[in-house]
Amino acid sequence: MGIVAPARSRSRNGGCIVSRPSLRLGYHRGTTAHVSSIYPFSVQGSTGYRGTYIGLDLLAGGSEFCWDPFDAYAAGLVTNPNSWVLGEPGNGKSALVKCLLWRQAAVYGTGNSGRWIAIADPKGEYASLAEHLGLTRVKLSPGGTATINPLAPGPAAEHEPADRQILRRAEMCTALIATVLERPLTQLEDAVVFAAVEQLTVAPDFEPTLTDVARLVADPTEAMALRLRAGGRDLVSETSNVAYALDKLLSRSLRGMFDGRSTVPLRWDGPGVVLDLSAVPLDSEALPLVMVATAGWFQQLMACPGPQRIQVLDEAWALLGNRHTAGYLQTCFKLGRTYGVANLCITHRASDLVAQADDGTATSKIAAGLLADSATKIILRQAPDQLAAAVAHFG
Repeated sequence: MGIVAPARSRSRNGGCIVSRPSLRLGYHRGTTAHVSSIYPFSVQGSTGYRGTYIGLDLLAGGSEFCWDPFDAYAAGLVTNPNSWVLGEPGNGKSALVKCLLWRQAAVYGTGNSGRWIAIADPKGEYASLAEHLGLTRVKLSPGGTATINPLAPGPAAEHEPADRQILRRAEMCTALIATVLERPLTQLEDAVVFAAVEQLTVAPDFEPTLTDVARLVADPTEAMALRLRAGGRDLVSETSNVAYALDKLLSRSLRGMFDGRSTVPLRWDGPGVVLDLSAVPLDSEALPLVMVATAGWFQQLMACPGPQRIQVLDEAWALLGNRHTAGYLQTCFKLGRTYGVANLCITHRASDLVAQADDGTATSKIAAGLLADSATKIILRQAPDQLAAAVAHFG
């Protein structure tokens, strides 16, 4: 766009021609994004009508604002359907997510003909939504009667080879054990866990549990000892810490929740499930373990062809406390484009993603990388002391 400088003006006064000086400006060029600011009534373009209605877009003249992770991905607006929702407590994070899920159910439907929803609910806030959408609601508590088996085959067993099931189960078990031990597993410890999971997975007509894994680690079979090139007693001695960690998991942290076969009937073709984890304190050491086991059970439901699925992980900061749980969450994110899963993680502030670990560590790098693996960031109100961190992470 060019702006032409005015020419020198001349007037006639008493028969004399007087030359008046005038301002001379050079040409100015600017993009439409910047030059449009000189027109006070200009507005930006609407994001379109595809997706779920959220509200009014005040930057687009009050037009409707619609968004859906799958529609945005299909339209090429984002590179993946994963999202983070960040905001101070009491500023509408959960309300936004509930409205989004409720309206998605109205627009796209639920179950196999629409959207399948899985929610990890550490605060017990989604009971009403579960009732209205017909979601299966499971309330888990230490020592309770409801049990979920994170190693249950689920519908994924019919669509993927056994090798992939073994890898996914072994990753979950390794993350749980390493979290309890507060250190990475040694090569032999990792190998014995993998061997136990493999032996249980290939067994015909058998549903393995974490209790079965603990039994094989504490008392390896001859086939396991032969494969690991270690004698039975030597193997037990070298992996005793893993056995103790599993015992702590099953007798304390996960007691009654994930230590046996599932006691809750779930319709695989239903609208979805809500796992109420409110009986586990938010500040307890058990919450990250419970979240990993919950995500592990969800993966059995999602790692297969099917309808578009949404996985909501509220209080996702609990998974960022160490490299193993953070790495496991990163693995879950990779399922987004492969199986049509949108991960929707909810936390308070940008610093939550790195505050659980020291700067520069592998854990903090994984946590920061999770933002890069999420093409959509929904940022609600941030406290003044969090603005610098928000700018650093989101620009």
